[in-house]
Amino acid sequence: MVHVSATPVLALRGVSKRFGAVQALTDVELEVHAGEVVALVGDNGAGKSTLVKTIAGVHPIDEGAIEWGGKPVSISRPHDAQALGIATVYQDLALCDNIDVVGNLFLGRELQKFGVLDEVEMERRAREL
Repeated sequence: MVHVSATPVLALRGVSKRFGAVQALTDVELEVHAGEVVALVGDNGAGKSTLVKTIAGVHPIDEGAIEWGGKPVSISRPHDAQALGIATVYQDLALCDNIDVVGNLFLGRELQKFGVLDEVEMERRAREL
């Protein structure tokens, strides 16, 4: 049995996002605790991709707050999310269909050892995920 901590690793509090006249997200509440596996399910157009992209820093939120480890954080660009340890692997297989799962996980931030890809360490870290 996995112990779930009281403080969520990631929390969204009243998050909203608008694109012009389109309200994509309205007052979203989400908590993800260490050791949890969370699925995001909904109809096409429900805002699943937009929600993931707000967490990943692709679309900064318009209202609400994002917390990481119980502390408010600002995620306004992908670099901000990556600095927290948030990585996003998108579903679009056409992007890097010639690279395996580990390669996609570390795409753009590959680990190196002596100037060469450290594939053993990337595999190890991928297994930890």
